[in-house]
Amino acid sequence: MKKWIRCGAGFMEADVIRWKEEVWRRPKRERGHAVNLGDRMVTAEVIRDEEGWVDLLIRAHTISHEKPGRKVEVLAKGTEIRRKRSTIERGKPERLIWSDESARTIIASSFLGEDNLW
Repeated sequence: MKKWIRCGAGFMEADVIRWKEEVWRRPKRERGHAVNLGDRMVTAEVIRDEEGWVDLLIRAHTISHEKPGRKVEVLAKGTEIRRKRSTIERGKPERLIWSDESARTIIASSFLGEDNLW
């Protein structure tokens, strides 16, 4: 069985993470208001993490809540998306435990330097 742990901001490239995000529709008019369509749980692999932006490859997607009369857009498996790191952190992210966590520690130390391990 897959084991997930809370990671907050502690995810890096090559991690598989999941988080909950709200889905909004842009306003139809310039002065209109955005409309909340619902929530979805996204599972994705981190491809790149640069300057506050994260590029992700969708692995799975479930709609956790849809507002009555609204339709949440489906994210196709294998699609690349881009999110702000702060947006993911707001969704209480969890990461999939690696089969060899010591390998992850070694990779993390090469990304962050020895003294910045979480």
